[in-house]
Amino acid sequence: MIPSKSLYLVTCGIALMGSVSVGATYAAEPTTPDNTTRLNVTGSGSVDAAPDLVTATLLVQNEATKAVDAQARTNDAAHNAVTKAEKMSGFTVLTDSYDVSENRKDNKPSSWTARQTIQIKAKDASALLDLVGKLQASGLLLEGVSWSLSPEHQKDLYRQAEKKAVDDLRSRSNEIAGDLGLKVASISSISVGEPLTARPVAFMARAAMAAPTMRSEDQTVSATIRATVILKPQ
Repeated sequence: MIPSKSLYLVTCGIALMGSVSVGATYAAEPTTPDNTTRLNVTGSGSVDAAPDLVTATLLVQNEATKAVDAQARTNDAAHNAVTKAEKMSGFTVLTDSYDVSENRKDNKPSSWTARQTIQIKAKDASALLDLVGKLQASGLLLEGVSWSLSPEHQKDLYRQAEKKAVDDLRSRSNEIAGDLGLKVASISSISVGEPLTARPVAFMARAAMAAPTMRSEDQTVSATIRATVILKPQ
């Protein structure tokens, strides 16, 4: 009879051998059949399109001797601006940063400034810029306007870019194989790159200027696909 301590060591040894064996099996590299070659290849594709979403960033700002008064004026002006924008069909309104700060001046009584940032988004650029002009006339400050791709438009463009990337991958694989006197037998693995968000094109505007007249620049959406293909003799 094996003593209990020895039996424990034997059991642990068998378990350890089993775990090493399993780990080695999973870590094994994929085998390549005889007379074949593995080729790592990348395909890329891109699509250019005009942005379809306009974003205007406005600032509501008021100064008063008391913080509560500055806040009240800013809150009222921001509420009126948001109400006007929300009445417009197809407009999205976001209230961003809110800040209250004290202004200290030499030999002068201190005052307080309350600021509220508002973003308004729309696909109808003409209607948005018309609203921006009206809000500026009521005292809001225009910080900037930018063009971008709406999420649904960017998704559709990325699908188009992916198809071009697949065609490029297929073409490159066949061309390289042909140059080597081989041909594509199969695809061993394939991966698709994550879509990148196109950066907005900004049109900066000073506070006192009228709503700008803008012409948007096309934006590029790209896709990348990587694959390992198996080549065999022709």
